[in-house]
Amino acid sequence: MRRRRSVTRQPAVCARIAAAVIGATALGGCIVETGSPYYSERQTQNARHDELARTWAPRFYQDIDDSYALGDYLTKFNYDGDYNGKNNWENLSRVATVPAYVYYAVSETETHYFIHYAVFHPRDWHEWIGAERHENDLEGLSLAIRKNGGSGTLVAMETMAHDQFYQYRAQADVSPGSETIDGEVSLYDGTHPRVFIQAKGHGMLGCDARCDAGPGGNGIVYAYAGQAQSPQGAAGNFDQVYSYALIAFDADGRLGGDQGFWHRRHDICDTCTFGSWGRLRGDNYGSDRAKLAWAWDDPDDGAVFAGAMLCDPAHFFSAHLGGRAFEDRFSQRYVTHEYQTHRFELLAVQSSRAYDPWDGYADTYVQIAAPDSPAGPSEVFDRASWSMDEALTGVWYDVERSHALPFGPRHFCRQRQSPTLFAVYDFDSTTDDLLGSVTLTDTVDHLDGVALGDAELRFSYEML
Repeated sequence: MRRRRSVTRQPAVCARIAAAVIGATALGGCIVETGSPYYSERQTQNARHDELARTWAPRFYQDIDDSYALGDYLTKFNYDGDYNGKNNWENLSRVATVPAYVYYAVSETETHYFIHYAVFHPRDWHEWIGAERHENDLEGLSLAIRKNGGSGTLVAMETMAHDQFYQYRAQADVSPGSETIDGEVSLYDGTHPRVFIQAKGHGMLGCDARCDAGPGGNGIVYAYAGQAQSPQGAAGNFDQVYSYALIAFDADGRLGGDQGFWHRRHDICDTCTFGSWGRLRGDNYGSDRAKLAWAWDDPDDGAVFAGAMLCDPAHFFSAHLGGRAFEDRFSQRYVTHEYQTHRFELLAVQSSRAYDPWDGYADTYVQIAAPDSPAGPSEVFDRASWSMDEALTGVWYDVERSHALPFGPRHFCRQRQSPTLFAVYDFDSTTDDLLGSVTLTDTVDHLDGVALGDAELRFSYEML
């Protein structure tokens, strides 16, 4: 992969680094010396993540509808030479084929790697149904990989297809959580998950019998080999194999020339990459209908919130799936995580009043909401995440210890300086009673507690 990430802001490190030094690089609000130990550490981390992405790069079985094969070829967002999301539909009709690229992002906790792969098509299309057409299309998958030396061991895979996540097991100690298991991961050469991509709508699913023969007799295979090849046809049952190249989500374009979606996340305007936060700009058959992973949401997947697939993958997997693989050998504390904008850790809660004394003590829960989620719902933590029935007044309840699975800090993605509301409620069968709230617009630590009306919270909160 011919590119290097920019070094992103690391608050704890930035506080220790002197600004305005010779040979320094200004990156994301932090000045980092290019020869400093931290810079070298980030370069080493980048190289490790690059290698992981190559090792686990999926083998994509792309179904092709022969009425418009070009519409099913995957490529990069800037296949037409610019990052204007508003002209991708039109420009596709001006080319005969497109080079194959796949985007990726890597983060890691103390125990696991998480690799996200995203596939872009210039059109989501249908021959005659306008509601199933729109400019730009992005679907993807994520892998949870247990650290045990080398490139690790694949534990589970989740894919996205039309606003629904699908779960696939790679180890026997994985069981259902808030979601059912949709199948077993199929691997090619031991480390490359086999993934099926639908024609036209491009939903992504784990391989089954559909990968044995292309539906309708047309389909090609995309396999990582470092070179962006351009398909020359699609006839045959996955007989033709084309190589794709990888682009990191945070690639800045200095090497290789291509910039990643996360690097361009604030490029928002009428002729920019994005029309709004997390939504690609597009004006054919609706406005800005294609979303990135930090805006994806499955409305019925339990206590998992918009954007978690990229912004908090450890929580994403541990909520959807269970079993020993996500218990004693699974940490949710990140070692490296570039794809986040806000972070909080909820430590303890106490209430000083029960609004329904005839119904016992307060049934306490915390709601944390960050407005302007591109997926719709603003909540990033609610009663499904944690609650305490019959909470004695004046007693601190440790959130971590009273939860079935210790979860540590939580992470989410919103625009710069987006405020976050912390509120404590008393659950009621009719209308929940607000015990107190506070809206935060900057980093703060309330480790000793902060009073919120008839409740008190201990937490930390950081805007990155």
